[in-house]
Amino acid sequence: MNERPTIRLRANDRLADELFAEVLHGIEEEGVPVEVTRHAELNPLALAHEASLESRLGIGIGVSLDYVVITTEKLPPERPYLAATLHRDPWIDRAAGANAARLVKRMPLHDLFATNAAPDGNRNPSPSIHASGSSAQP
Repeated sequence: MNERPTIRLRANDRLADELFAEVLHGIEEEGVPVEVTRHAELNPLALAHEASLESRLGIGIGVSLDYVVITTEKLPPERPYLAATLHRDPWIDRAAGANAARLVKRMPLHDLFATNAAPDGNRNPSPSIHASGSSAQP
């Protein structure tokens, strides 16, 4: 079986699709394929870690309990690469998804905590990393 390389997103099976739709849009905008599966697990850290192990790209996303967690297969389950509160701000949800795809593409990440905004009210994401305590670009 020749499985297509994808980012894996594991979501709690009680979570409505629309709660993480922006995360999926962010991945899609970066042009990286994603596969979504549903699970009874509530811990987003565990969901992300398992997803990263299943992904041929080594990137996993866990969505549950109002959190989106992004990790790689090389990180321990309790130390994800990035975690954010889900569904508080559509821009953050979308940027989190884009960042998962940007990890695959080895591109600078969007700053999820940027407060600068353009005159039209849209955020102006700076491509710097603010995950796992790092502020250096790759």
